[in-house]
Amino acid sequence: MLPHSFFVMDAKLLLCDFAEVSGGKLFVSGAGLALLASATPDKPYRVNISLAILGLINLGDTDAQHKMTVELVYVAGRNETRVPLADELPEGSDPADRGMFIAYFVAPRSAQMLPGDEWSMPMAIPMFGLGLPELGPYYFSVRVDGREMDRASFRLMPTPPPQAGEIPDGPGAAQAGGQMAGGPPL
Repeated sequence: MLPHSFFVMDAKLLLCDFAEVSGGKLFVSGAGLALLASATPDKPYRVNISLAILGLINLGDTDAQHKMTVELVYVAGRNETRVPLADELPEGSDPADRGMFIAYFVAPRSAQMLPGDEWSMPMAIPMFGLGLPELGPYYFSVRVDGREMDRASFRLMPTPPPQAGEIPDGPGAAQAGGQMAGGPPL
C-alpha cells in the first residue's frame, strides 16, 4: 500500500452569485466573477457573493480529520492584508488563523470506492453583505491541511453611477400611481 502522503486531496474554488449543496451536488449560479461592484458607495463596501468549493477526495484521504481554511486577502501593490471573515477561532486553533473561516471535516470511506477513485465533496459558503475595506484587487484562498488548493481572484470596483431614467433605491425613492416617473406602467 502507498503511504498516506502519496494521496493528495484537491479542491476547486469558484466565486459566484449564489451556490448551494443539495443531494450531494453543488448548484452554482453566476460563476466566475472577476469584477464586483459594491452595493454601497462608502466603506465598508458591501458585496453579495458565494464561494462554491468542490473538494476532491482520494481513497487515502478518507476516514481522517482534515482542516480546511478559507482566507480573503486584499492586495495593495506588493502588500497583502487578510480581511477578517470570522471573529472567533475554534478551540485549540492556531492564533495565526485568526480571521479565516475554518472547518474540520472527515470524508467517510464508501464501500464502493476503489483505489484511484476520486470522489467529490461539495461545499457552499454564502457571504451576503460581506464588507470589504478598500476598492481594488482581492483573492480568496482555500487550503486543506495547510496546503493551498486553489484561489479565486476578483477586483472590487466603485459603485456605478445611476443611469438616466433610473429611480434610486432607498428612502425617498417613491413610485407615483404604480408608475416610475417617465417610465411605463408597472
